[in-house]
Formats: sequence, C-alpha cells, structure tokens
Amino acid sequence: MGTDARGTGPSPNLAQLEALIAIVDHGSFTAAAEALRISQPSLSRRIRSLEDSLGARLFLPVGRGMELTGTGRSIVASGRRVLGEMSSLRAMAASARELETGRLRLTGLPSLVSTVLTDLVGSFHREHPGVRIEIFTVEDAEQLIEAIRVGRADAAAGVIGQVPDDLAALPLPSQEFAAVLPDAAGSAPAEATACLSAQHLEERTLVTLPPGTSIRRLTDSVYRSFGREPARIITTTQRDSLVPLSVAVEGITVVPDVLARTAPALGGRRLSLHAPVQRPIGIIHRHDELQSPALRRFLALARPPHPA
Repeated sequence: MGTDARGTGPSPNLAQLEALIAIVDHGSFTAAAEALRISQPSLSRRIRSLEDSLGARLFLPVGRGMELTGTGRSIVASGRRVLGEMSSLRAMAASARELETGRLRLTGLPSLVSTVLTDLVGSFHREHPGVRIEIFTVEDAEQLIEAIRVGRADAAAGVIGQVPDDLAALPLPSQEFAAVLPDAAGSAPAEATACLSAQHLEERTLVTLPPGTSIRRLTDSVYRSFGREPARIITTTQRDSLVPLSVAVEGITVVPDVLARTAPALGGRRLSLHAPVQRPIGIIHRHDELQSPALRRFLALARPPHPA
C-alpha cells in the first residue's frame, strides 16, 4: 500500500472503512465489533490506523460515548460510496464467474473465423447467452499475434505452426485442403470425386489470396508438387469469394475442404489433392493464470475430449 501525503501511515483500506461505518450504523464500538465478528481492541486499532493514514481525528469523546468529527462525517459518506462500488464489483465478478455476464473477444484469419469459430461460438453462446461475444478478423498471422499480445482479443483462431513462446496454442484438428474447378458439362459422376492432376492445372486461371497468406502458400506448394506454374492469377482478399469466382472464370482454386464442399451448389466440383495438404490450426491465447471465466470455458469447449 502507498502512503497518503496528508497522513502518517499507509493508505486507508476496506477493513478500516468497514469498521468506521459499522460504528456509525450500530451506535457503539462494542456493537460494531460484534457485528464484524472481531474483538473490540481490533476494531479500535483499525480506527486508529485509519486516523493515522488520514492525519485527522474521526471521533471525539462526548460524555461516555463518541461523536463523529466533521472529517469523520465526510469520510463516512465517501466510505459508503467506496464500499457500495466494491460490493457492485464483487457482484459483477460473481456474475462473471457464473458466466451470467462478461465479455469474450475473439479474432482469427477470415477463413478460420467462418469455418472453425462458428461451431465453437455457437456451443458457447447456447450455454452462456448472457456473455457478450465480439468477433473480428485480421488479415495475417502478424496482425493476429499482435491482437492477442495487446489484449484486443482474448483468443484467436489461427495457424499454429510457429506460435511465439510468449503465447499458448490449443491444437484443433488439422484443416484439409481441396481444389475447386467448374463443373464440366457431361462430366462423369466418378470424375466429381477424382484427384487433382497436372492436366487440371493446364491453362487454367488460378484464383487465390495474395502472397504471404497461408492459403496462398499451400496453393503454391500444390503447383510445385506438379512442377507447374499458374497460367494466370487473379488475387482477392475475400476468402468467401474464392470458390464462386473460380467457377465464374472457369479457373481453379485451392481452399479448405469445408469451403470446397460448397462448390456443387455454385456450379463447380471438388477435387481431392493427390497428396494430402493440411495446415495445423488451433486457438491461440496468452499465458495467463487469471484467465477470465468466459475464456476459460471457451478453451474448455475447444479442447478435444480425452479418449475413453
């Protein structure tokens, strides 16, 4: 505790304010000590310490009793406000612990917010509808890490191949990737489940994200595995447009499988990759022994169940 420049001792504490107000409310030191369940000498010491810290007398003897000084009356009024606010804080903390209130701030790469966070947020919200949830996206891993470090977000859905040592990651099942092409007229049913081949890449425009994104890096690795380069490239920052845009331009895109499965509804077809392409993903958060109850429960929902 610090020292009040106007007094001679440590700053006032809640126990001292409670002692002062108990004396006023119960009419005597004896009754106040009984109400607080402490000895009368302990109560007297709290009042003396409070007077020392404030550098002012709070009580004056009047006959056989004690009477508040002008300073004492002012301190009682202020003390009631302080104790009232502290009571409100305790009530809010209790409510947050029970997840009746509180806030959960989440972020992630756009493709993961739309494919990974949705189910987790849905499960959390159904359990705890009183907790306010805020979700925003970031464009790359650097922005994601910064959002967690500075406290803009409590947790983030991101790629966890290289998480800095000052942060923690809860692994989720790796995300599989697939290719999407326009649905060729009259293509055989078996072709709809075929694997991507070098011929599928020939002369097709690649629709993908800008360089530096994880989807672009994985897409480039697919082309390298076939020893090919894209004939043309259309780049977009809108992950959700990759599948419909690739179908519209009769091109090709490589996206998380959960997005590739939407291709038939858009006039496209999904092709498996000849060698599985995955990216390790998870929930990234700060090392913090005093995690908020909301974050603690969210991480518990994200944690895979232990095998029986």
